[in-house]
Amino acid sequence: MSRTPTSVLRFAGGVCAAALLLASCGDSADTSAATVNGTGVNQQTLEVTLTQLSEAGQIELQAGVIPMDATRSVLAAMIRGEATTQILAKFKINITDEDTQTVIDQVSQDAGYDTLGEELKQLIIGLNSGDLALSRVKAPTAAEIKSMYNEAPVSLGAVCAQHILVEEEATAREVIDLLNDGGNFKELAGKYSTEPNAAETGGILGSVDGDCILLTDYQSQFDAAFTAGALGAKVGVPTGPVKSSFGYHVILIRPFDDIKASLQFLLSKTPGEMLMTGYLATTPVDVASQYGRWDTATGRIVDL
Repeated sequence: MSRTPTSVLRFAGGVCAAALLLASCGDSADTSAATVNGTGVNQQTLEVTLTQLSEAGQIELQAGVIPMDATRSVLAAMIRGEATTQILAKFKINITDEDTQTVIDQVSQDAGYDTLGEELKQLIIGLNSGDLALSRVKAPTAAEIKSMYNEAPVSLGAVCAQHILVEEEATAREVIDLLNDGGNFKELAGKYSTEPNAAETGGILGSVDGDCILLTDYQSQFDAAFTAGALGAKVGVPTGPVKSSFGYHVILIRPFDDIKASLQFLLSKTPGEMLMTGYLATTPVDVASQYGRWDTATGRIVDL
């Protein structure tokens, strides 16, 4: 197969799909490499997958050992797969025989697929079948979007924020006090923020799609400390000071009425993927200590 193990697994969905795996992810008798909202990701399945990827030449051993980066990449894909399984159950979407056959027809054309171990084949099929089913998840209604946003804004898989960037922590605290006293965010951004054009933008972090940015873009492109601050913020409540590599931030998750059109537009495009990403950001994810810890700000497994 020409793909790396990360790309083979990452574009996939449910790990426990359609009884494809020989070991059930949720079997309490099995040792878990990780848990997603209390449901385990099977450690034996992870170990067999890594061994078979290595045997297929997809992972290069270092001093006879599978590198931790490769282990974490595969485990992260399996965690996303379990989150997909749980989202599919929530929205009552089933993985169909047609999904499974479509994936088999596609992956069986890859050079070297027939040489893969059976467990690895089934995992790849299960993950990708989950992704196909995930594409059938419909966006929540306008009322549901509003309720979810106000309760946990990132649960929808996007961040709708504005910020004020300053050099000193004391200045950030001063800005927070002014905002809590009724100050106007845009006016204070123009006065205090060191970010270019802050007076015009009011510190709004938007994209070509509007006033919200996909959470996956935050996780892959933004400073991790800033993203962590944004993920912990509540709607309409100034949060900070949040220190990043750029300085100190005051972050505001914007009121729903200000961003609803942008958020609804994003959800109309890829609702299943967004809801799965938002679910992972707002549900407990625990990783066995030998692998590291789940970092919501980056959507990866990192060192403890």
